[in-house]
Amino acid sequence: MLKDLCRAGVEGMSDMSGSTTGRREIYKELIASLLSLIIAVLIVAFVGKWLWNNSVVELFSFARPARSVWQIIALMLFWALVK
Repeated sequence: MLKDLCRAGVEGMSDMSGSTTGRREIYKELIASLLSLIIAVLIVAFVGKWLWNNSVVELFSFARPARSVWQIIALMLFWALVK
């Protein structure tokens, strides 16, 4: 999905044909991809916070509850960097 997002952005910036309908379709694809990425991250963050607070905290004594969704998003970014 991120690949499609980048591809649509590059095609929109580098389309030199002058066709406005082609460029409009590319930007529609770019906006749709960007919105779907944001929605997917938000869904995973809220579900992740709920799972963290209701299962991980209860299973492991060293884990503390997440106070905000931003902590879960930061955990997702950290996990992606470590991976």
